[in-house]
Amino acid sequence: CGAPTRLRFAALSKEDERINFFPVGSNVSYVCRPGFENTSASSPTSTCLENLTWSEAAELCRRRSCGTPAPLPGGGMVVLTDLQFGARVKVFCEDG
Repeated sequence: CGAPTRLRFAALSKEDERINFFPVGSNVSYVCRPGFENTSASSPTSTCLENLTWSEAAELCRRRSCGTPAPLPGGGMVVLTDLQFGARVKVFCEDG
């Protein structure tokens, strides 16, 4: 197989990152990226299949909550998406 699939929520483990040859049956494991947390006792994995493609890795990492933003003296904010990692908040100043 070629290089393992790049995942939005996880990166290749340090051990698998150093490998550049993946025969059929090879397994690689992933670790959750910063801002994501593992939802399982196991890590996402992928296997090199006989058709030389990688199996789909289970999405075992979810975005972490950033919590509620602190009050903004002299201003305010509007949550545009949610309060998870990567969320967007619109910040504005009050008149004066």
